[in-house]
Amino acid sequence: MPPVPPPDPSLPKSAPGPRGSGRERGSEPPLSLAEAVGGPRGIIDSAIPTVAFVTVNAEAGLTAAIVVAIAAALGLVVLRLVRREPVQQAFSGLFAVGFAAFIASRTGSADGFFLPSIAKNAVCSVVGLLSVVAGRPIGGYVMAGFDKRYTGWREDPAVRRAAVWATLVWIAVFGVRFVVQGLLYLAGETGWLAAANIALGLPLFGVAVLATFAIVRRLAPLPARGADPVGEPAALAETGDLAEPVEPPRP
Repeated sequence: MPPVPPPDPSLPKSAPGPRGSGRERGSEPPLSLAEAVGGPRGIIDSAIPTVAFVTVNAEAGLTAAIVVAIAAALGLVVLRLVRREPVQQAFSGLFAVGFAAFIASRTGSADGFFLPSIAKNAVCSVVGLLSVVAGRPIGGYVMAGFDKRYTGWREDPAVRRAAVWATLVWIAVFGVRFVVQGLLYLAGETGWLAAANIALGLPLFGVAVLATFAIVRRLAPLPARGADPVGEPAALAETGDLAEPVEPPRP
């Protein structure tokens, strides 16, 4: 077996994270805005029932608008099933539209259709803010849920800082939605409420996802795969970047 040539020192080396952190930059796959919002299909699925509700309400009244909105959401589920496309988003939309329609029917007002969204954004903003104040930002738990290499995020200052900033991004998203939709609701602007619901829905969600990925990549890149339980990647042994020298095998 021929000897393995030594690495060429003129070639650039990948920059590992801080010693002992077990992180390497650039380990996450790229994500586009279209992927973050579910593509054009995701935007359309979220917009059709809302547009149908507002349009029919202006022409035929609240009851007809509720029926059409639910029928549109149900039709999207059937369409995705027939075309064998992912239906999770369509099912979520059907549940959200059904609940919003129920609230509208109970309040007797078309504006009530948007009350669940306004309340949800208010609750999410408060919960996120409280988690940051308590030193347990929700972003850290989400990061650990998506990747087990972030399980010890509270013990790593860089990852903890990334979790705080990521949580603040989502607090801002939910806060903007709550303020804008809340003011439009108080003003009785049903049409503008629908427009804000669509514009501040999946498109803003996609921007927030990209911002979160950028924060995590910048402040706390994913640990290298193959890292040992204490977070020291085995690959560092090959580069010699270890706290203790690696002894050559004895004959």
